[in-house]
Amino acid sequence: MQRPAHRRRGALALTTFVALGTLAAPVPAAAQGSPAEQLAAIRPAETPGIDPVLDAVAVRTTPTLRRAEDRLASALADQREASLRLIDAQRTRQERALRATEADQRVIGAEQAFQAAQQQLADEEAELDRRVRTERRTRAALTVEQDRLRQMAANLYATAPDDTYAVLGSLSDFTEADRRDAARDRGVEVQSEAVEDARAPWEAARQARTRQERRTDAARSDAAEALASLAEARDDRDHAAERLGEAERAVGVAQASFDEDQQGALDALAGRREARLEADVDAAPLTLVALHAYWRAAQLAPCRVPWWVIAGVGRVETRHGTAFGSRVTPDGDTTVHIIGIPLDGRPGTLAVGDTDGGRLDADPVWDRAVGPMQFLPGTWGRLGRDGNGDGVADPHNLYDAASAAAGLLCLGGGDLLDEGAQRAALLRYNRSVPYGSQVLAEGGRYRDALPELDDLPPIPELDPAGG
Repeated sequence: MQRPAHRRRGALALTTFVALGTLAAPVPAAAQGSPAEQLAAIRPAETPGIDPVLDAVAVRTTPTLRRAEDRLASALADQREASLRLIDAQRTRQERALRATEADQRVIGAEQAFQAAQQQLADEEAELDRRVRTERRTRAALTVEQDRLRQMAANLYATAPDDTYAVLGSLSDFTEADRRDAARDRGVEVQSEAVEDARAPWEAARQARTRQERRTDAARSDAAEALASLAEARDDRDHAAERLGEAERAVGVAQASFDEDQQGALDALAGRREARLEADVDAAPLTLVALHAYWRAAQLAPCRVPWWVIAGVGRVETRHGTAFGSRVTPDGDTTVHIIGIPLDGRPGTLAVGDTDGGRLDADPVWDRAVGPMQFLPGTWGRLGRDGNGDGVADPHNLYDAASAAAGLLCLGGGDLLDEGAQRAALLRYNRSVPYGSQVLAEGGRYRDALPELDDLPPIPELDPAGG
């Protein structure tokens, strides 16, 4: 019977589910701590104990397993190197982001300083303009008084000859001249004092204007320096932004490399899982995939049933899916469809007519037991289960068949924790007391060979099979 194409990788999701969860998550954008601490937080590794069968049971080394382990070691080394490169790139980005932020702050400070310098220059220029106007006003007042003094001097010069010869006249003329001289002298003295009074405000205004010019020149120099500082800060900011962009691109490249190497590690880990599942268990004569199928079936069983009881059934029925030269693939499929003899009423068999139109057993006349756990098609129709979460209940898949076997054993409604309950359950599987004894004997040998495994698997917190 051809198997549905969509289920070929179904059991791989089950067998690698735990392992995939142990690989690193993406490196955080702002990695903290030393590189060693960061690497320890993200390095991919298997975590023993998550699944006692997949992670702890020793298997015999095969060339295939050895090659898979070498590929995994190489993939993990590649991912560790990619992790370090990504951490380094992220740290560089963080440092450059800090520098870019500092550069932005310096630009803001430089802009504020330039605005303040511009305002100070405007204030000083306004004050200088006021001082210039004051000087001009006082200078104009001084000029008026100086012009009056010059006019008086000119008038004195013009009348000087008459006054010189007036002494040759009478005494009365002399006295009049003397009086005129005294009046003129007094007028000049008064005007000279007026000039000096006008000169003092002008001198003060001139000195104030000179001092203000120096302050204005200083403010102009400060503004020029502030503008130069602003231009430098903007150049630094642009350079820091360019460097940050380079770091961002480097992080993108490193992240892509990390993702690729992480996927490579995931694939290599899945390959190692497959190689381990196909290998024989060191301590017991069965493959790891068969052991895991029984362990998984006990986890999903509707009652508490030891895994080794289910393993005993698988051993007695088809030697764990290896009858007729078959083997079990890592996803639980048998490479040969194991089909029993027709139940046509021959000696030692019941007569059971076809119940499935030959769909499962390729026999349209009589039913035959099918699959690694040897279910009749009619029984499978009632109890068939999807034990590996691929969406198909297939009697030729050991995960599915073992899960259905656990369900059949649990039909009595109670837990199967003692020999009496186990024997009663096995009678539902095969109405033969010797059959039950053989199953318990075989299962007991597996239990004794693998003492590290508890009889009852822990119920998983997250069930990838969805059951």
